[in-house]
Amino acid sequence: MTHRSPSSFPVSRTIASSSNSLLKVFRRALKEGITREGWLALEGATLVEEALRSGELSPAAGVLRSRCSIRCVLLAEGHAPGFSSLLARLSPEVEVAQASDRAFQSVAQTVTPQGIAALVEIQRPELSALLRAAGVILVVACGVQDPGNLGTILRTAEAFGAHGLLALKSTVNVLNPKVVRASAGSVFRLPVYSGLDGDSVFQQLRQARIRMVAADARSRTSIANCNLRGSAAILIGNEAAGLNEEWARWADERLRIPLEPPVDSLNAAVSAAIFLYEAARQRRRN
Repeated sequence: MTHRSPSSFPVSRTIASSSNSLLKVFRRALKEGITREGWLALEGATLVEEALRSGELSPAAGVLRSRCSIRCVLLAEGHAPGFSSLLARLSPEVEVAQASDRAFQSVAQTVTPQGIAALVEIQRPELSALLRAAGVILVVACGVQDPGNLGTILRTAEAFGAHGLLALKSTVNVLNPKVVRASAGSVFRLPVYSGLDGDSVFQQLRQARIRMVAADARSRTSIANCNLRGSAAILIGNEAAGLNEEWARWADERLRIPLEPPVDSLNAAVSAAIFLYEAARQRRRN
């Protein structure tokens, strides 16, 4: 990739009016999460830096990963000098727009804007290709509603070597701004698929011979007694109601996490983390 010269950061356009068309795109996208083209909107130095770093990573051999590309950067005039090193790493094709501090403030969604936002394109591998991968481990979010929980599950899934996350229709959108922030960059790299039909997904998993394991506090079988070394999909249910029976019936095995009374359940993100850790532990041991 060809980077910009550190001494020169050409600005594609300078914006003074808060009614500018590009600012309207950023304003809507930062509120909703994505543009009409499906590009992800980010605000803040940490997320933009994480997106840039993700785009610079070389893909691991034999591992399917999402590809992240920054398409446009919006700077607040008063903050622009502080981002010189970041701007130097952008490819020349990236549009860089500079707005007055007041105009930037009109689109920002944070209480104390850091003066930088970006539009990012994420290209994911085809789901069918992911399901064909050998030894794949997936998380299926079945009605997870809290954006913080889903973002944490994404982060944990990447940390423990999962290959992707499938979110059913009843699950919060994986590109929700709060999900993106909670994922701390994992959403840029881990293949994620949102708004999926439950029965269709479970049929595809069965056809691909991926064993489905449901986190179920009512089960008599402990997670300590299961085998997660082969291809597996971990089903995580709703925070309050757990995994509904319609989807739980697809599971090849239902497993519980042993708990000391009177505690009888765990947060959805914590449960996912324990299952993912156990899968990673068994695979390393194997």
